[in-house]
Amino acid sequence: MSQRMWFAMIFPILAILTIAIFAGGLGVIFMVINSTPIHETGVIILGMVILIFVPLGAYFIQRVIEK
Repeated sequence: MSQRMWFAMIFPILAILTIAIFAGGLGVIFMVINSTPIHETGVIILGMVILIFVPLGAYFIQRVIEK
């Protein structure tokens, strides 16, 4: 099997696995937070933190890279 064919098969599989692991891990974190005494409030807070700080972090990383 050629190297190009190997890459054509392995990269989509790795992409699917990476997304599944990331999404599964994030789901577990949300379920664990939901089972704590703060329940839905904790899940909402974590969601808002992710929503705000991921783009903010990307912005600062992009500024550092472009200098």
